Amino acid sequence: MRLLPMILLLLASPSEEPPWSELSLTIEPEPGYSSDQVTICRVRVINHGSRTWPGRTLHFEARALDGGAVVERARGRFGLSLPPHGTLETLISFSAPYHRFEVSPAASSEKSSHRGAGGKTGGKKGGKKPRTSRHRTR
Repeated sequence: MRLLPMILLLLASPSEEPPWSELSLTIEPEPGYSSDQVTICRVRVINHGSRTWPGRTLHFEARALDGGAVVERARGRFGLSLPPHGTLETLISFSAPYHRFEVSPAASSEKSSHRGAGGKTGGKKGGKKPRTSRHRTR
């Protein structure tokens, strides 16, 4: 009896790659946001299939283009769950005011970096600064 729930759990786990033939990605600059130093883009995934996908398994690579050449790349993923015929969105940033973009699926390996995904996992390289005390100890 204990074996049956384990088998069902394994079969239901989302360990497989999403079928990108059933999903589509789009990217566009975020309307209403203007900056001379950065560009914020909205990345959207649409599910054309009949299966629900955990957003954390839907990884993408966004690219900023200038003169047809890739000038900056950013990787990200979605949150929540993507229901059948539903959509998910997230924001991603680039370090300059670009005007042309493209996006494609990226491998969803556990070792891949997710910097830039929704702005929550990015940051300065090198980790945290050491804590310092305001008061001298004698």
